[in-house]
Amino acid sequence: MRRAKHVTEAVLCCVILVIHRISESIRVIGGSRTVVQGEDVDLSCSLLETDEELEQITWQKRTLEEPENHNFFLIYPNGVTDFISSNGLENRVQFFGNLTENIGSIRIKAARLLDEGNFTCVFSVFPSGVYSIEIPLTVLVPPVTSVTVDVPPVIGENEVFLASCLAAGAKPQAEVRWNTDAFGSLVRTVTNSTQHANGTTTVVSHLLGVPTRAANQQQVQCVVKQSALATERTLAYTININYPPQTVNITLSEASPATVFLCVADSNPKAIYTWTRVGQPWPQSAVRAEGDTLHLISLSSELNGLYTCEASNPYGRATGSQYVHVVSNTSAACWVLLVIIFLIVVAAAAGLIWYRWKNGKCLWSSFMGDHQFEAQSQVEEDEAGV
Repeated sequence: MRRAKHVTEAVLCCVILVIHRISESIRVIGGSRTVVQGEDVDLSCSLLETDEELEQITWQKRTLEEPENHNFFLIYPNGVTDFISSNGLENRVQFFGNLTENIGSIRIKAARLLDEGNFTCVFSVFPSGVYSIEIPLTVLVPPVTSVTVDVPPVIGENEVFLASCLAAGAKPQAEVRWNTDAFGSLVRTVTNSTQHANGTTTVVSHLLGVPTRAANQQQVQCVVKQSALATERTLAYTININYPPQTVNITLSEASPATVFLCVADSNPKAIYTWTRVGQPWPQSAVRAEGDTLHLISLSSELNGLYTCEASNPYGRATGSQYVHVVSNTSAACWVLLVIIFLIVVAAAAGLIWYRWKNGKCLWSSFMGDHQFEAQSQVEEDEAGV
């Protein structure tokens, strides 16, 4: 009896030893994962070195807010799954493993920042027991980026914010820098960051400089670098400096067959133009003002006078003037007739002078020739009398 008891104890020890050795060789493999928010992520785990009967696979999770492991997903040997915890993963967890090969992998769809934590894959097998592995999941959050300016800069002599580059809600913190080749050393940057309770960080980088007309419409670039971004994100921005209208120029348009004057003033934002006539009433039917253009519809001397164009925007105003002088058709015809008569008179006088000059030269030559002949004959007669 005592001998049988010893034999039973020996057999039991052997069984325990075998189970212990088997359990030492059984292991679960898996690895940490990193995912960008909004993308799917696979958490893989496999049970190796065993032919024991699989009873169940359990997935657990713990976070900083919930430091204790809690079960949220069960996988049974027949392939049935059961979601048992509403922790934000419901309807987003899918089993895609292979129970025949003891693969208990799951897929989390559209990962969220709250999904970040430590997941544990637990295999329950008979008779040796439970085997598990912890799989850390890191969720990266790309920044929301933009370039703006809170207060539009106005031309002046003091340094102001020309632009602000925002990289908001990023995990980990984004790196922000500026490309300002057009300005060189005329601008500088100031960067601030704010840490949020959910682990994300917002970075704001300000571009500072003196607002001048030369700075207006210059191109700069804000470059954001962060591990959740596949490549650096470059945001182009055009510096916008507001200033009042400068010198006003009024010119005659050559593009229009009608008589049209154009009023031009450099300003930002664009100016609003107002036409007036100085000291005289506005000729309603003969003149039409449309924005920066003045149309002379029917030309007559009644339009003669000084016209002004005022350019204005929220930051100031400037004025230019143009004197309009219209010659009537009758006066123009008279002037043309006078010019023709004058040319006829000049041509007639020139012809008369030429004619007299030509005839006068011929008569003189004939007169001189006759007197020379008479003088020669007289000489001959005197010589004969001698």
